[in-house]
Amino acid sequence: MFGAGCSAPTRVSKPGLRTDRGWSTFRGDRYNTGYAPDAEPIDGDPAVKWTVEAGDDFWGSPVVADGTVYAGNADHILYAVDAESGDREWDFKAGHRIEGTPAVADGTVYFASYDQSIYAVDAATGDLEWELETGGLIRSSPKVVDGQVYIGAGCHNLACQWYGEDVEEDGWVYALDADTGEVNWRVNTGVEVVSTPAVGDDTLYIGCSDGHLYALDRATGDERWRYEATDLIWSSPTLGFGTVFFADWDSKVYAVDARSGEEQWTYRSFGTYISGSTALDEEAVYFGHTPANAPPDPTRTNAEVFSLDRNTGEERWAYMTDALEIGSSPAITDEMLYIGGHSQVDEGGTGIYALTKDGEQRWFFEVTQRGVGTSPAIFDGVLYFGAADNNLYALE
Repeated sequence: MFGAGCSAPTRVSKPGLRTDRGWSTFRGDRYNTGYAPDAEPIDGDPAVKWTVEAGDDFWGSPVVADGTVYAGNADHILYAVDAESGDREWDFKAGHRIEGTPAVADGTVYFASYDQSIYAVDAATGDLEWELETGGLIRSSPKVVDGQVYIGAGCHNLACQWYGEDVEEDGWVYALDADTGEVNWRVNTGVEVVSTPAVGDDTLYIGCSDGHLYALDRATGDERWRYEATDLIWSSPTLGFGTVFFADWDSKVYAVDARSGEEQWTYRSFGTYISGSTALDEEAVYFGHTPANAPPDPTRTNAEVFSLDRNTGEERWAYMTDALEIGSSPAITDEMLYIGGHSQVDEGGTGIYALTKDGEQRWFFEVTQRGVGTSPAIFDGVLYFGAADNNLYALE
């Protein structure tokens, strides 16, 4: 388990920082904001720029860097696709499903798989640079900051048990040398870590299925503080304005002080759970939830998208979709919000919802066969996402 904690202060940064490489990591930046303030919005009816068909469902979200889209698939393959044409540049086959999101930094793509390994491959060719075997299935996504790769590992819930035998029940948080894959430190959490870290200047924030949000020293892995939520945390934390925002499986959203871990506010959406992550801009926190349903159910309650005041947690608006579930995390611009809706059955209402920042639907792009459980990426006027119909999409 974790070692002794400490109370050293940490500096935090505002959200919305972008790089000229695109949306190169899960949630768009190291803080998991999902916010691209200068992105050109797709506010009219979208057109399909291209699609790429894979061998199975996409549950891993895409990233965009240096003109290439990278996305992992349940067919065990990491796809590299030309962002303009949709032509496949190369494929890399891992040993099992890829449900996390890759990260691209300094010419290398980092990702992990249900085969229990973390990989680094050349971004231009797909050639393997290094591989590190861990002790558990991996659904977390890497963050690459200042030459280190940070990622959670271990997955033994029902979704993972379907795909692995003798699954380890432990979980870990890793910090690896980005060039070599050498382990700089590893923290044993005792239970799976599905969440993806948010990386501050000297502190790492990550959720765990033990129901705690942890703040860890980036250099050593030592615990600074922990916050106890009501239920397990698959949501990836969002860091901004001195606050960490996250959600849990009790359908609650939390705001805690990034330095001390002290609670600032909580909000409960009265759904069954929240597995997706929050998005953050200067005014609000955005997220979707999954309500209680046992389909087919004629009295079903559909999934909703919410906007909360980031300072108080008060609800600004709620939009009810036609989907049964939202596991997707929002991608937001200064004007728009994009989020996927999906279902365990093909009952309609699944696809990508485009809402204004006032909570009004601008357009809906339908995707059948259980819809969209991935989180979209937006860059240069194009929205990229993977779907459960085996296709990777680019809309403009």
